[in-house]
Amino acid sequence: MALFEIAGLESGYGGQHIVKGVTLNVGRGEVVALIGPNGAGKSTLLTTVVGLLKPRAGTVTLNGRDITGIDPERTLAAGLAYVPQVGNIFPSLSVLETLRVCYRRESFSSALREMLELFPRLETRLHARAGLLSGGERQMLAIARALINRPFDLIAMDEPSAALSVDNLKAIFERIDWIRRAGISVLLVEQNAVQALRICDRAYVMEGGRIVLEGTGAELLSSSAVREHYLGIR
Repeated sequence: MALFEIAGLESGYGGQHIVKGVTLNVGRGEVVALIGPNGAGKSTLLTTVVGLLKPRAGTVTLNGRDITGIDPERTLAAGLAYVPQVGNIFPSLSVLETLRVCYRRESFSSALREMLELFPRLETRLHARAGLLSGGERQMLAIARALINRPFDLIAMDEPSAALSVDNLKAIFERIDWIRRAGISVLLVEQNAVQALRICDRAYVMEGGRIVLEGTGAELLSSSAVREHYLGIR
């Protein structure tokens, strides 16, 4: 049985029907990427999964437990962490204050030390306001504020490489690999499809609110149809 399963999920906003019967799964210790063009419904799928948007149909299960439509504050307790693309920091708080206010367990000092070892750049900015960080630093902080509450089973990440420099992009994907090696599964929505397919175990291609292709990262990366229509490579 898969660690995490979505079955027949449908959701949207108002009269917009965006996610249309999506079914996918993530195994324990896997990185699974969700790629596709802008407007495909990828981010809407994630916001539905983590409880920010109520589904219209379908189920979401984690570790065999039905978590369909539960409130966002209960998703972490259920074993699901979330890194949104926007609104993922508190601009007026320092890096240290952000990590402290998000921490929900004991031994904050040891958890903080682990995050600073994982993201050394944040240690040099520990007392800086989050709103003054660079784009790469903000994304590191957003990931750290989710990871600091380990243990959990799955982390859902929405466009973690958006608008990053080449160096920061490389650092973020290295951290995703660290997350996998730490035993945490990853559901990765990513616009940098080539890099996502290179690091993931499996991937799904979403278009028009539906899953249209699936396979291993290597299979999809080598597919002429995927390369031409979704990666812009001929």
